[in-house]
Amino acid sequence: MIRWLTLLLFTISIGASCETDRPPNIVWIWADNLAYQDLACYGNESVETPNIDRLAEGGVRFTQYYIAHTVCSPSRAGFLTGRQPHRVGIVDVLRPDSPSGLPDDEITIAEALKERGYKTAAYGKWHLGDRKEFLPIHHGFDTYFGLPYSMDMLPTLLIKDDEIVERLDGDKVQTITERLVDSAIEFIEENREDPFFIYFNHTIPHPPINLKPEDRREGKTLYQSAVEVMDRETGRLIDCIDELGLRENTLIVFSSDNGPMVRDGETGVLRGRIRDAHEGGIRVPMIANWPGKIPEKRTVEEPAIAYDFFPTFLHLAGAEVPTDRIYDGQDIWPLLSGEGEIERENPFVWIYFDRVTALRSGNWKLHLGDRERQLEEPTLYDLATDPGESRSLTAERPEVVEALVKKAEEIESDLPFVWNLKYPVRDTAKRPSGVRRE
Repeated sequence: MIRWLTLLLFTISIGASCETDRPPNIVWIWADNLAYQDLACYGNESVETPNIDRLAEGGVRFTQYYIAHTVCSPSRAGFLTGRQPHRVGIVDVLRPDSPSGLPDDEITIAEALKERGYKTAAYGKWHLGDRKEFLPIHHGFDTYFGLPYSMDMLPTLLIKDDEIVERLDGDKVQTITERLVDSAIEFIEENREDPFFIYFNHTIPHPPINLKPEDRREGKTLYQSAVEVMDRETGRLIDCIDELGLRENTLIVFSSDNGPMVRDGETGVLRGRIRDAHEGGIRVPMIANWPGKIPEKRTVEEPAIAYDFFPTFLHLAGAEVPTDRIYDGQDIWPLLSGEGEIERENPFVWIYFDRVTALRSGNWKLHLGDRERQLEEPTLYDLATDPGESRSLTAERPEVVEALVKKAEEIESDLPFVWNLKYPVRDTAKRPSGVRRE
């Protein structure tokens, strides 16, 4: 396809990867709707997450890491393509049988890495279109095993590559996390001789939470139990990499796709939840671990965002970012490795449909809208002193508001108009929104 004519890739090794010409294995692990303070290593005293904590202890933990959008489909599109979701054309949650999905002309991380000899696999929640042409194996992944959308959408389908293999009725859904990890482990064992990229997507703790009776922890909520199950199964994946002797050349990143849907999700002092551009909806945990390359026991307070990982992963693999389209992220390897700092070229921007709702520049955070509703006046916060966004400084710092509003207007002038189209939902077990009936 024509896009590959502009995908320029290096064929030499880089110092950040390893001493040979083999690029590093990359394992991306995403929780679904995990809140900023849901992990013990982020200060939660009600859950035990020893495996994820072990990643943080042996690597780096970011305290100001953001996702690209307030809901999962555009958030995932932003990560996989390295571009603002509106550039990809995914600006809200995709429902079952959606006529749209991840466009064919977008270049995903998986497609770019395959050009460097990577074996690629996706597991778990996809949520970028459930029709065959939108599924992972048509976007650079050699194999896929998982669910096409969220656990609250019906029918609950299990897909292998691009064929439906099972409908997860009744108790079958209770073991899905283990089955996904089993499949990922099998992939690692079969592809240990080649560099691999695993895009692993937990389906928990997104509701509805379905756990085996023995996985429900006494004295803990169902949500807390799900977080601990997620940690246990993440540990199995890490242990496999360790046992196969691959750990020294494997970068593992753990994060979340957006803030929590339910009140049990612990955001700490942060305000907001899923669909909110306040910090609780868009600031999530992010941990990176690579023995010998990422120093242990580090905390980074420098802000980073999900679409930074596209140029970062390509850099580590010895590849260049394509030059035929706009990319919004920056290579954050200096922050991950502790080798230096980066200077931000552009502010972080969150867009809902075709309007800028929030913008962060330095420590300043300006809110202009609440989802599709425009605010009567902008609200300005200093995140350095007020991460909970509790005290507006709009009246005190009009010059900052004016500058950020001007920047938002410049961004909006280039945004395409978004048509919020309706389409029929055919499954009678769904509400019109696609959400599972009670």
